[in-house]
Amino acid sequence: MHDQIQSYAKRLKLSWIREHFHEVKASSHEEFLLKLFEEEIQQREERKINLLLKQATLPKASGKPFDWSEVQIPNGLTKEGLLNGEFMDRQENTIFYGGVGAGKTYLATLIGLNAIHRCG
Repeated sequence: MHDQIQSYAKRLKLSWIREHFHEVKASSHEEFLLKLFEEEIQQREERKINLLLKQATLPKASGKPFDWSEVQIPNGLTKEGLLNGEFMDRQENTIFYGGVGAGKTYLATLIGLNAIHRCG
């Protein structure tokens, strides 16, 4: 039966279920199925985000917080709204301009990373 489950999961392209179904513990059949599907979906979402991050070829973000001290944000925008990509929801463009080393690329990278994690 173990081989048959693996075979069916492979045909249905349920990779996480195929490899881990024997590890799931549940008190009922319905709970078992629910846990299997939840884990499969979570695994697919993680793979999707990793693939999008790889395809985006964004520059490496240093992990340090962005310095907003010299950034002038126009009326109608907020720091959080900019980072969350609210302008994309409204289908608007955003242009960053300034001198070399001002953080334009870094800010655009942060916005891109947030968009990938938020929207997939």
